[in-house]
Amino acid sequence: MKAVFLPVCLSTAFMLFAAGCSYVDPYVPDFGPPAPALRASTFTTPQTRAVISAAQTQLGKPYRWGGESPSAGYDCSGLMWWTFRRSGIRIPRVSWKQYSAGTFVERNDIRPADMVFFKVMTGKSMHVGLVTERGTFIHAPKSGKRVMESRLDNPFWSEHYVGARRIIH
Repeated sequence: MKAVFLPVCLSTAFMLFAAGCSYVDPYVPDFGPPAPALRASTFTTPQTRAVISAAQTQLGKPYRWGGESPSAGYDCSGLMWWTFRRSGIRIPRVSWKQYSAGTFVERNDIRPADMVFFKVMTGKSMHVGLVTERGTFIHAPKSGKRVMESRLDNPFWSEHYVGARRIIH
């Protein structure tokens, strides 16, 4: 009896210890109803709808660092680069350069097809996504994940928000 009891106790203790050291993934999918719409009827144009539609066609594509195409997958800035390019608009390829493209947008004036930027890592890299009409943004989150749509009002993204840029006026 003692021979069975000891391994069970040790394995249970190890599982409890390992659970206490587990990593909390900030890119948890957003559940629940979408955030309120962003005055879409007032600000959408054929060009903004085309850009958003292009990004929506890539939902579910795999994340790939340095990726910039449907066949290869995307990193966050590669998805923005591909999406705007698909609509005939050229923007820089990397997120920190994309942050200087277009014009600055106040947080309370974000519109569909604006790019939103977040600081989630060290260095000059930033995370970037494309705002939709539903108060969400489309982005390529990180390795092991797929292009997805997240809520702008998600507490994680709100805490890490650094700014927005408007490419289409």
